[in-house]
Amino acid sequence: MKKKTCILTFSIFFLLIFIFSCTTPSSQYDYKKTEDLVSFVSRAVDLIEKQGEEAFPQFRIKDSEWNYGDLYIFVWGLDGMRYVYPPDISGEGKNMLALKDINGKPIGKLFVEAISGKTGEGWVHYQWPKPNSEIPIWKSTFLKKAVAPSGKAYLVGSGLYEMPVDKAFVVYNVNQAVELLAEKGKDAFADLRSTTSPYRFMNCYIFVKDMKGNELFNAAFPELEGTNILELKDVDGQLFVKKELEILENKDQYWNEYMWPKPGQEEPSLKRVFVKKALVDGEILVVGCGYYPSK
Repeated sequence: MKKKTCILTFSIFFLLIFIFSCTTPSSQYDYKKTEDLVSFVSRAVDLIEKQGEEAFPQFRIKDSEWNYGDLYIFVWGLDGMRYVYPPDISGEGKNMLALKDINGKPIGKLFVEAISGKTGEGWVHYQWPKPNSEIPIWKSTFLKKAVAPSGKAYLVGSGLYEMPVDKAFVVYNVNQAVELLAEKGKDAFADLRSTTSPYRFMNCYIFVKDMKGNELFNAAFPELEGTNILELKDVDGQLFVKKELEILENKDQYWNEYMWPKPGQEEPSLKRVFVKKALVDGEILVVGCGYYPSK
């Protein structure tokens, strides 16, 4: 009897764990919607890596697991050639490398760059109209590299409109900025400031300071550049910069929270910020990006 009770207890325990894991995001994400999109693309990559080009027709089937509502899988070559585009198959066979959004953001080029790094995956955020609409809105697309059995590499992606900013977007943005700064040094500031770069989207932007609190770069608040912000306080009186730098004396990266206005606004809102140390031109700098979590 005790043995049966134990087995039943463990079964219920593991069932609850399974249910919980299916309905809540992992610690890597804020929202299940983000995690589901990553899983969706990753499953398509797995299929291509098993079946190669024979998998492509499956992605075009309307109201299937791969193509429903506004969600679908698209497939490009690394040269920008589009092989699978379920919303309009007449658009297949065209090179999309020069594709830009309404603001001139070179999303075709950014798609390819996102999967060309060490991890083979990444995010691109841009403004694009929904099907049957002319009004562009924010769309977040997750992209991942797939290598078919033939050895040919493909770009596989899918995106959703009006996704809330997830911490995964912010971490990816900072890591990419750190890589760019390591490559270009402070010459990278021009790229980080540009509204057509991948580093600026929704209310997210990159900022850079040194370990003494001197603000070297701020894409959204350029008036802070060249000033020391060590004693800067938020509306609650928190010396958030000082706190941040003290913690970074013993850590390479850190999540901080404080009250700060959104770009273009005066009233402060809760902001979560990810900062990471980077070696730039022989100097340790702090690279950061934040977001305003959805209520």
